[in-house]
Amino acid sequence: MKVVVIHNLTAGGAHRRLTEQVAALDADVVEVTTTHAEPVTARPYLVPLHLRAPRLPSVARPPARYLDLRRLVAAWAEIGALTRRIGADVVYANPDSVLRGAMPCGPLPFPVLRYCDEPRRIDYEPALRATRRAGTRGLYAVLHRQQRRLDRAALADSSAVATNSRYTAGQIRRAYGRTADVVPCGVPSFMAPGPSAAAHHLLSVGAMIASKGHDLVIQAAALCRLQLPVIVVAHRGDAIEEQRLHTLARGSGVPLQIKIGVSDQELVVLYQNAFATLYLAAAEPLGLVSLEAQACGSPVVVATEGGLPETLRDGVTGFAVARDPEAAAQALNYLADGVRRNRIVQAAARHGASVSWADCTKTLHRALTSLAETAAEQRTVLK
Repeated sequence: MKVVVIHNLTAGGAHRRLTEQVAALDADVVEVTTTHAEPVTARPYLVPLHLRAPRLPSVARPPARYLDLRRLVAAWAEIGALTRRIGADVVYANPDSVLRGAMPCGPLPFPVLRYCDEPRRIDYEPALRATRRAGTRGLYAVLHRQQRRLDRAALADSSAVATNSRYTAGQIRRAYGRTADVVPCGVPSFMAPGPSAAAHHLLSVGAMIASKGHDLVIQAAALCRLQLPVIVVAHRGDAIEEQRLHTLARGSGVPLQIKIGVSDQELVVLYQNAFATLYLAAAEPLGLVSLEAQACGSPVVVATEGGLPETLRDGVTGFAVARDPEAAAQALNYLADGVRRNRIVQAAARHGASVSWADCTKTLHRALTSLAETAAEQRTVLK
């Protein structure tokens, strides 16, 4: 089976998910992406895409952002044209990190399975829309409508939709009126418990933005009786958010270390040596961090929001609690009993080992194969 994978993804959870899926997929995979993205294979086909707005001062960005959207539309049209020339049994379409959603690539003579990590939330959640700057809403109103239209068109044109959790499937149904099949996410084989459980720190992993809940982890560390430092890990830094977290930590008496862009090997060691990994993100679609931490033998404390509760066995491999520092602190105090924590460490490692990418990607392979076979049967009937 020949699968053409198309995307415009940069570093983050969706890129990590796609990288692992492609590596485990038993198929002839061809990647088509842009020069703006980070490839997931060794020999991708690259479509030029150079964006101007991010490099300009804020006062000059409005017209540049409109021009950038035109460049983005043109790049995806070229992705589609290149895909048609390459040929495929099935196309595996993935999101666009610039749009933070799905992008159409023009009509394709092949079935398309589109993976939606989450709806374009800014279009469907009033609280997020309210975060747009009042002074520029008028300037960007047409842009925002165009972005929403493109995202919806891409979902509508797909043969089938896949996603990461039952929670996200529900959000997709409400946003787009599409049924999405759950294609589970896993952990790589090198993520496993270490030789010892040192339990040196509390760990929080995620983007350096307020919605990831790093501040709640610091507050929970201050409220619980463990007196452990907090380590925050993120792909990219943000000076304002980092300063906010350091100020909060100093005021709370919690030692804080922020690590940016760590290697996978260092991340594994941080998971292995964590007393617990806390993931208190707001309405997270799934939460690879929770799965990875458990695979490395770290108990997890996650928010009850979004798809996070689907990543663990509550009370067995960790705890799903209200997105509140006091609730998280209570879970940490429960883990302070060595016998209890050891039992949860072992259960977490077993649970993590049961969700390897190799096994999870079999579901993706079946979905792609089903679409390819159905398309082949339809071509035969038409002949």
